Amino acid sequence: MRKIIVLSALVVVFLCGCSSQPISQEPLETSISSEMELPENASYNPEEDVIYITPTTEPPEETVIPDAVDIDEGATSLDSLKYEAFEDRAVITDFTGTETEIIIPSHIGEYPVTEIGGYAFEAAWDMTKIEIPDSVKIISEQAFADCESLAEISLPETITSIGRGAFSNCISLTELTIPASVTETQEEMLTGCALQDLYILNPNLTYNNWGLESMETPCTIHAPENAEILSWAEENHFPFEILE
Repeated sequence: MRKIIVLSALVVVFLCGCSSQPISQEPLETSISSEMELPENASYNPEEDVIYITPTTEPPEETVIPDAVDIDEGATSLDSLKYEAFEDRAVITDFTGTETEIIIPSHIGEYPVTEIGGYAFEAAWDMTKIEIPDSVKIISEQAFADCESLAEISLPETITSIGRGAFSNCISLTELTIPASVTETQEEMLTGCALQDLYILNPNLTYNNWGLESMETPCTIHAPENAEILSWAEENHFPFEILE
């Protein structure tokens, strides 16, 4: 009998090759055939009579340095916006400026800006307005969290995903439209906000613990007829309006 140093749940890990965490090696006796072929990430030690499993990981995506860093005319300077460029796109990663009105560039050199990275504008206290181009598809976790002066933001109809806590504690934001293109949202997206009007244009978008229950005064939810969010609004006593 051989001993395999891997919990049964971890067998899935090396088969799918998706774990990047260290494995706690606690022996678990199990019976296997002596003719069993081991995967490439496993090795048998006959002296200890154990099989060691080494989890495989996807290599991290490599950043690139753009040949040119030209941006849209009128966009906020790259002196204030930090970014990372990859093979086919650029991601805004940080805001270090003092501007109160921000215009995100649609491209940095040849790389389209497709994502507002996690925590990129977190606690940009004085920012009051931000314009996002239609190259952007993803707003990541806490991207605009604690932007207490942010009163105006327009999300383009190219965004498909909004991350956890993306607009949390944006206490000056009274109106927000989630475009029909958005199919994925995460929890606490609007926790701590003081919205008065929330427009949900995708009729199939379901409520995912966005944090609306924490509002002192429930906002009015506007959505197409038979939208999933309207059922949630009615059940939770939020005022709502059916869009034509």
